[in-house]
Amino acid sequence: MSTISEETNLDAANQPSADNSDAAAGHRATADDAAGVSPANQHATTDGADGGEIELELQQMEDAANTLEKEGMISDSEAAQKREQVARTRKLFRELSPAERAAIVRRRREIGRELMDRQLSGAAVVAATVRLNHTRLKPLFEQWWPYLNRMSINMQRFGRSTFGAEDQGTVTAWLEKQVTDLEAYVDEQLGVAQDFREKTEQKLREQGDIVFAPTVTKPSLSIEVEAYSRFSMRLLSLLMKFDRVMDNFDFLVWNGIRDQSDVDEETARFLRKFHPIGVRGYMTHLRLMTTVRGR
Repeated sequence: MSTISEETNLDAANQPSADNSDAAAGHRATADDAAGVSPANQHATTDGADGGEIELELQQMEDAANTLEKEGMISDSEAAQKREQVARTRKLFRELSPAERAAIVRRRREIGRELMDRQLSGAAVVAATVRLNHTRLKPLFEQWWPYLNRMSINMQRFGRSTFGAEDQGTVTAWLEKQVTDLEAYVDEQLGVAQDFREKTEQKLREQGDIVFAPTVTKPSLSIEVEAYSRFSMRLLSLLMKFDRVMDNFDFLVWNGIRDQSDVDEETARFLRKFHPIGVRGYMTHLRLMTTVRGR
């Protein structure tokens, strides 16, 4: 196999505001709002969905603000405001108990699930069935996809009035590049994993070894969703495709070819690669919602 190293889990302690009906939820928590624009990697004290990686998450938020400022996507004052928010949230989280941190993580994911249940009037949608066999992909999906989905249609509707024509193009181009790069990565991983599995299985059979063919009979997630854009559908597709990569990992672990820790590291690599688009897309969603609420 070509990959298998690094580490990271995903889920952020954050509270999003989703659309007009999310306004109350959006204003309820400064700490939540600041804390969850990305996953992190230190002081572990959550429900396990993010591996307790709050501190790295906050650092990545700060880095994202610096990047947005450099690329001219936000003003100096906005960047300074975001950095202050990170500092404030870091202090808040250091003072929170493990139970309080876990509650924030759960709440953020709950809002994402609620958002998927709300239909958006006047939106042309495509219904899709999402099945994810593996538990580690479920928090990734709940943490980012509902907001990225809503962001994609709000960018079409309110992107110009929120960012201006030029900055809207910059944001859209960046997101497009991230999705394209992710698709290429996942396609490569699936090809490598399938090829390695086939060769391994053939070798085991030639040696007369027992070959196990594990399957997931109870998926981690199986739901119907409404996607608002081709962008959203592409994200769904690459998540489900990586889930198939993990099916091949299961085969390798069952047959003693790879250790579970190796597989965990490889999965973490994907989570880390998905993270930037989640952060930027979520921040874009929040920015767009200020326009939506003002109408």
